[in-house]
Amino acid sequence: MKSSQKIREKLLLSIEGGQYHAREKVQRQSDLSYDNYLSIGLALKECVPKPERHDELIQRLMPHCDVIIGVLPPGLQSQSLLPPSDANDTPQLDRKLADISDEEIRQWVIDDGSLVYGELEQQELHNYFAELSPRLKPGGQFVDLGSGLGKVVITAAMNYPFTTCQGVELLAYRHKLAKQRLGDLLGAVALELQGLPGAEADEDPIELPWGNQLQMKHIKGLENRIQFFEGDMFAFDVSKASLVFIYSTCFGSLMPKLAHKLANEAPTGCLVTTTTYSIDHPAFELLQRYTAPQMAWTDVFLYRLKGDRKWTEVAPTISSQRNHAEWEIKARDLLSQITT
Repeated sequence: MKSSQKIREKLLLSIEGGQYHAREKVQRQSDLSYDNYLSIGLALKECVPKPERHDELIQRLMPHCDVIIGVLPPGLQSQSLLPPSDANDTPQLDRKLADISDEEIRQWVIDDGSLVYGELEQQELHNYFAELSPRLKPGGQFVDLGSGLGKVVITAAMNYPFTTCQGVELLAYRHKLAKQRLGDLLGAVALELQGLPGAEADEDPIELPWGNQLQMKHIKGLENRIQFFEGDMFAFDVSKASLVFIYSTCFGSLMPKLAHKLANEAPTGCLVTTTTYSIDHPAFELLQRYTAPQMAWTDVFLYRLKGDRKWTEVAPTISSQRNHAEWEIKARDLLSQITT
């Protein structure tokens, strides 16, 4: 009889590599909730291949360099979600850059950064659950805000006996890929379970380093324990969450709004983890900071919600300041590399 442990390990290997998926281009009929994302992005991107317009592009972006992920916004580079400037099917520009306000450009930069995709590797997630499992009680609800292709949600279900593991993702194509990933996994589960006794195997323990009462029934019940939703994470129900995961490396400018949501909607005692960016809000107690590479390639912060009373929303600002002159030098250098 196949061991439960080997089955679990094989299933985990099957969901690796999602960070290399082909990204769907943003279309005019996109499901994105960001107004004018396409037209603003194309107006900015039109400047990139034209050296004579680099000064204009630099001047429009410079006031917002503090919220740019990297040097130039990802949307202006080759692997962006925007159509390439020279593509035959690139939509005609709806707006000219000169007619777009600074407020609109700043919002576009923030929104564009939030579309960047990344995944923790399985070893990093192994480290994550090894650290957090002793702080959890069997059962409860795991929630991933911005769940992408669903890797963390699926891994959570196979690493801990949560009652439900939920993920919410804004981009329709990523949600679709997460559902496909889950479907493929469930098919693999069915194959692995062929020949195993039914109820007799349900109580078969799965030995993990953190000892968390995970059993074969939790693997057999993945279809009922994992749920993916397409939608805005700010509208998602977190009222029953016991652990909230946020891969927030590209959410720097959104952290105050996320903190406000969780402070007012998540239950007292709920654990919250973020990557790269910390939470600065009186409702959160910092339990541990795992500095890179202790747990993952970036810093990971672990918090507990201290109370469920109403909190006043914190203005959405980003704490880190960027030297404009240094950013301009790097931006011009990158633009010269792109256009040569």
